[in-house]
Amino acid sequence: MDPVRIWSVFNITLKGFLRDKGGLFFTFLFPIMLILLFGFIFSETDEVEYPMHIQDLDGTEMSVNLTEMLKGISSFDVKMISTDEDLDIYLKDNDINFVLVIPNGYQDSLMDRMKGDRNSTVDLTVKYDPSRSSSQVKLSILNGVLQEMNTRIEGVEDTIILEPESIFTEDFEYIDFFIPGVLGMTVMTGAVFGTIFGDSEMRQKGIFRKLSTTPITRGEWILSTMLFQLFAAALSAVVILLVGFLVFGTTFYWNPIAILVLVFEAFFFTGLAMLLVRFIKEAQSASALGNVITFPMMFLSGTFFNVEGMPDFLQVIAKALPLYYVNEGLREAMIFNNYVEATYNMLIVAALAFVVFIAGVLFTTWRQD
Repeated sequence: MDPVRIWSVFNITLKGFLRDKGGLFFTFLFPIMLILLFGFIFSETDEVEYPMHIQDLDGTEMSVNLTEMLKGISSFDVKMISTDEDLDIYLKDNDINFVLVIPNGYQDSLMDRMKGDRNSTVDLTVKYDPSRSSSQVKLSILNGVLQEMNTRIEGVEDTIILEPESIFTEDFEYIDFFIPGVLGMTVMTGAVFGTIFGDSEMRQKGIFRKLSTTPITRGEWILSTMLFQLFAAALSAVVILLVGFLVFGTTFYWNPIAILVLVFEAFFFTGLAMLLVRFIKEAQSASALGNVITFPMMFLSGTFFNVEGMPDFLQVIAKALPLYYVNEGLREAMIFNNYVEATYNMLIVAALAFVVFIAGVLFTTWRQD
């Protein structure tokens, strides 16, 4: 074996690797981003404060003691709800997903049990959103607190009983909440990578320069690209929903708002990619740029992880990302049939799509490309 030839082949391979921006990204930057991202999300889990809303309908010394004890738990950020509030309306208007209700007669029932009445129990109702991972965490902590209280009552193990109650009229499973997120993510990645790879390749082949000699305008070019990515997004949506229905039996509200969210999402990410692809000089750099755009949004916008369980600074970042509003809009439209919230998120995505379209018309020049 000739060491010189071995070194020559190794050297050629190394140079090709160093020129491959995508390979460099996945070899070095991608694992670093994973470590940093999940490290920030999970390394301070014990220090995360979860909102704990309480409505005390009893208003006695013992019920106040319970709320004060919960306030002393570092994992809870306790907020009281007035007894005058209609709880169902309050939950909807304030986007609250977890409320503990202390019933009227709480103190009397406890006193009767401690006096020996074995039939006297207290049912504490928890209205919660089963789709939120943070709700499960709060239920677990609250159950532990109540079990500790029960053991302190001499000879009693089941005095205070927690009764979870979903805030939804229908039963949902995690997959019902997961599929809209995957749908939004798939449309985003398809639009971004499809546009970046296509445009960068056309630039290298000189097709853009040839377009300058045709009657096609910049707006027509951008709109046609957006429409193609919308077509591809529609195919992806059909496949995802079909698999969800056939394999998991998931069904969704399919309404104009959900469709518009997907339309504007496809337009926005296509337009964004068309703007950023101007900074790519080589087709090999396309994958790296695509990952820079999609990777943070994929994990920070509520596709896989509940935003509420993240540290505060990551929640701020999440709500600044377009995919967050896509995910929220799809879930509000497809799962809850909530037209008001779905329309609000849809309008944000629509405004972003309009901005990138105008920017594309203004900054796209055939000669420069």
